[in-house]
Amino acid sequence: MTLFQDTGGDPRATAARLADVLAWYGAVGDAACGNPSGFALRKAAVGAALAQSVSPDEQEHPAIAFAGLLHAIGAIGNAAYTKNANPLSERLARIEAWDVPAQGARICATMGMLPAATADVVRWQAECWDGTGFPDQLRWNGIPRSAQCLLLADVYLRAEDPDDALATVYLRSGRSFGPDAARAFTAWFHLNGGNAPAPALPIDALTAAPGDDLTLLDTIADRVDAHNGVPGRWRRIHALADATATIAGIDAAQRAALGLAVRLYGAGELFCAEVEDAQFDPLARMGIDERAKNAGAAAGLLAENATLGHAAEILRARAAWYDGTGKPAGMKHDAIPAGSRILAAAIAFDTLREGRPSLRSGRGAPMQRVDTAAGTQFDPAVVRALATAAKAHA
Repeated sequence: MTLFQDTGGDPRATAARLADVLAWYGAVGDAACGNPSGFALRKAAVGAALAQSVSPDEQEHPAIAFAGLLHAIGAIGNAAYTKNANPLSERLARIEAWDVPAQGARICATMGMLPAATADVVRWQAECWDGTGFPDQLRWNGIPRSAQCLLLADVYLRAEDPDDALATVYLRSGRSFGPDAARAFTAWFHLNGGNAPAPALPIDALTAAPGDDLTLLDTIADRVDAHNGVPGRWRRIHALADATATIAGIDAAQRAALGLAVRLYGAGELFCAEVEDAQFDPLARMGIDERAKNAGAAAGLLAENATLGHAAEILRARAAWYDGTGKPAGMKHDAIPAGSRILAAAIAFDTLREGRPSLRSGRGAPMQRVDTAAGTQFDPAVVRALATAAKAHA
């Protein structure tokens, strides 16, 4: 089964789909380090726009855009942000966070579809003109102008309003920014009335091959699970959910959407301090609100994503209960998308079988416990199909 429609060999369509997966990667990086929703796409757009004034090398401009998009992916798995039983002190967390650009650069360097300079721009995006930046303490003309574009874009986007951004760049000229970069920013600012451009990725600069999108999506899902302290979780749930969907007679299109949702749902937990199974029994009503919040957060990361957005409906409804007492909208029975019903049951079963020790002992076998919730929390037909699938994957 393929998760994506055949592009018919159209390289531009393949590149556009890959760009959507990269956009989700950027959104996940923002979520991991607490940036506002949509920050990565806006940083890509502003960085690329500033490059027209700041960076004279036009060949670097696409790299600047993708570096802005992926600026925070190094936060996924960084010790300052991962879910640890023993959180770091504030000082140690700050030190570890300084390595986010370098970690992001190492990841970008392995992604052959990106423009060649992308990794370097990501690495040096936080370098300062006076040598006080990180991770390499570059200074003066040793800092590429392309990297200064991203730092300028970051200041612009974090300001309370455009005029504050202009004032901040003036104040930091000679310290964070070279004088030439500050002057170029000022010229861009006045020429554009302080308005940020609409996000648009230079997809023609991607070197896209068939299968790159799914390989990248799997890699991101693996990194998200490791970040959340549940390595391998999505792969276990995918095996269960896909087998359950086959047994239940779900059509290929719904199975494909379910396959995406399994890979994407863990990103919703990036917004909270603990994953769900560390807080609640998966069959407890008191966990409905938390599951619904995480489900909504995961769906929200897919806003306007043409390739992945159709999985949002499944993600958003996975906290619905079959009897209509779940969230967010009180849906019941067949009003709940089939993928949501399968995903919810598969997550609960995996949590009971693989989760913390207190869930795995003294309360009955995982499948028996899921079966007791058939007709209330879960669709009875899904539970029966899941039982068959679980035996095959025991």
